[in-house]
Parts: sequence; C-alpha cells; structure tokens
Amino acid sequence: MFLDRFGARAALAATALLATIGLAPAVAEPIAVDVHNKSYVTKCAEEDNVYYTLTSPKVAAFTITAETPAYVDTIVRDRHAPDFSGCTFGHSGGADGAHYTPPTAVLWEDDEYVLKGVVYPDFWRPTVVPVTVGKLTQNFLHLVQLWRKTPAGPVEFLVFYPQDGYWRLKALPPFRMREVAYGSSFLFGPVEESTRPFVAYKAVSFDPETVTFTIDFAKGGKATVALKTIDVGKAAVDVAFDGVDLSKLPFAALRSMYVAPGNADTAEIVVRPTPGAAPTSSVVVDWKDGKAADVAFTRTVPSTHNTSAPDIGFRAFRDR
Repeated sequence: MFLDRFGARAALAATALLATIGLAPAVAEPIAVDVHNKSYVTKCAEEDNVYYTLTSPKVAAFTITAETPAYVDTIVRDRHAPDFSGCTFGHSGGADGAHYTPPTAVLWEDDEYVLKGVVYPDFWRPTVVPVTVGKLTQNFLHLVQLWRKTPAGPVEFLVFYPQDGYWRLKALPPFRMREVAYGSSFLFGPVEESTRPFVAYKAVSFDPETVTFTIDFAKGGKATVALKTIDVGKAAVDVAFDGVDLSKLPFAALRSMYVAPGNADTAEIVVRPTPGAAPTSSVVVDWKDGKAADVAFTRTVPSTHNTSAPDIGFRAFRDR
C-alpha cells in the first residue's frame, strides 16, 4: 500500500508535467546539452569550488536524480561535520550560532508527506518570494523542506531556498541508517551570477495532490518540479520549463566541493555525450567543456566529508 499510494501520486505528477510542456511521451525528443566546467582547485573542504553549468536554448524538460553512493554498505562512520582545516576562514556562527534553532512551521501534511518552512535571522539575498500551499502564503521563508513519512519516522529528502534558487535532493536511507547526508546543490532556471550563482524566483506554489512545485521566475516563465521517485537509494524529480527564455543564460547548474577523491562531495563526472553513447569519466575539476545527453557527478571512494551524500545526475534532456 505504501508504494501503491506513491505510484498513484507519481502518475498524477507525470500527467501534470506533460500537460505543462504540451508534449506526449512519444513526441519529446532526447537531446544533448552544452556542459561547462567552471571549477577550480582548493584545499578547503568548506568551499564550493566545483561549479558546472548546463546550457541549451531548446531544452524543455529534464530529470534530476540523487542516488546513494555505491559504497554505502561499507560506511562505518558517516561523517558530515564541517572541516575548516584547509580554509583561510572559519565558522562565522560562533558559539551562539552553533546552538541557534531557527523557527520552523508545518505548511502542509498528510499521511505520506510533510512540508515545512524555516526562517533564519538573515540571508545573503534578502528578497521576498511568496510560497503558497493551498490558501496559505508565507512571504519570508528562507528554506522549504519536504519530508517523507516512513515506518522509522519522517525523513527529510528535498530542500530548497526560495531566495536564491538552490536545491538539494537525497534518497531514503538504507534500513541500517537513520538518515543520509546532503551534498551537492543544484539550480535550474535562468542561472545568474553575483557573489555566487543564483536563480531569481518571483513566487513558488505547491500542489499536494501531485507533489509538484511551480516556480515563477523573476525573468519570466515558470517551471514545474514534480516528484518522480523517492525510495531507498534513489530519488528523482522532473523539471519542465514553460515560457522561459534560455537563449542567453544556463538552464541548470551544480555546486559542490572537491579537495581529493577521499575528501569531496563529488569527485568524478560521468558523461554520456549523445543518446545511446558509452559514458566516459574524469576527475571533476579536470574535465573539459563538452556535450552531454546525460551527466552525473559521482564518488567511488568513501569521503571524509558528507560520506553518505548522493551522486547527482542530470538526465533525459528533452526538446521543446
């Protein structure tokens, strides 16, 4: 029954997604997109030195996956504490910041999911982005969290920041673990750059029936983010654009960190250059720009930083 109920929701989400982009499954054509590597080398494990952008004026939809790393069964200690040993800066929160508990409110809940909103004292982009769930609208949320109810208790698996457009996704944990860590962040929509990359949102709404977010962009157009899969070891969302001008700016980006293979939130990039082609892999900071029909950011060596964080994939790019 647990999976049957989710299957019904997934079917509704898929129907909503196809209606949004105006395509039937047989019509959407797979395409390759341009992938640009803007990463650089660092010794600091708390610096997002891995930065990739994806560009294509034709992309209409794609899928983002989060898969628990293949070595998860070998994890004895899941390390996720900050490591400032190689950094020129330290933790800015101080002793008081370490114990600060931000106000959190339940925005919506049913027998399968919980949606929460979190407010912090400040944020680097102090913009107002209304988040609407049914008749409830909140104007000052800094973080939105989606939780899945499981027999072991609720598990948070999807978060995003409405003010700068950063998202994180992870799978449900293996049965021997209470949770797994987040790692790499991703963005979608017209990706701009300031002190850090961002996507400017105008408004966000959530449809509980289909477990789908609708994002209205400040630059025009919108995207739907429909939950496709949430299970042990794998999670996925489908992103579809409607009326978004992607001719001049990237449509997606990944932010992460890499110091060494054993100290990284992502260490390798795996690229399939065209649909059906064999994939190739490279160290994430060394790969040169190229085409990709799908691209994943993975780890094969257990990391001392966010050990259980997922591999993130951008897949199934579809034409307009």
